[in-house]
Amino acid sequence: MLQFRLPIMRFKLVLVIILISHYASAQKYGTAVGVRLGDARFGISVKQRILPRFSAEAITDLKTNSFQFTVLPKYHLPITGEGFNIFFGAGMHAGSHKEYGKIYGFDLMGGIEWKIPALPIVLAADIKPAYHINNEDWFDFPASVSIHYVITRETKAKRKKDRERRKKRKERKERREERKENRQEWWDEIRNG
Repeated sequence: MLQFRLPIMRFKLVLVIILISHYASAQKYGTAVGVRLGDARFGISVKQRILPRFSAEAITDLKTNSFQFTVLPKYHLPITGEGFNIFFGAGMHAGSHKEYGKIYGFDLMGGIEWKIPALPIVLAADIKPAYHINNEDWFDFPASVSIHYVITRETKAKRKKDRERRKKRKERKERREERKENRQEWWDEIRNG
């Protein structure tokens, strides 16, 4: 009964995060440290923003019979505002298994995250399929929920610079569209001339 309720609870948590995020905008973060919880597994995670939409995450994954260390670069896409993102990435893991000894392989990750406004907390839910090269259980498909504490925030100057960059990008796009419309009008005049 408990195993059936856990996926429903995760779904409800994800739904609540989506609904709340439509009404909130939040600051981005630089570095965050936290815990990951999943089906019979526990882990510690460290996230570091590298570029505005790229981050790297180091994950330790502990189970009763194995230990894994994973490194994943991830790409973030904002959904609503700056604080609510979907992300996906790929990386590698290494570790040890009670029965098989050393294990290693490849990982994919996809999920959502929400930086809570006015609090140094990031909530995330993800799925991290893993392919193990030297293990009889060669494929793993765990889902996890994580909570991270933000250690470093993005500075106001950096946010201002990013806003200015987005504004300039928008202005350039508008100028390109205007030139395109002018060329089309000129071409229509020549044809109808």
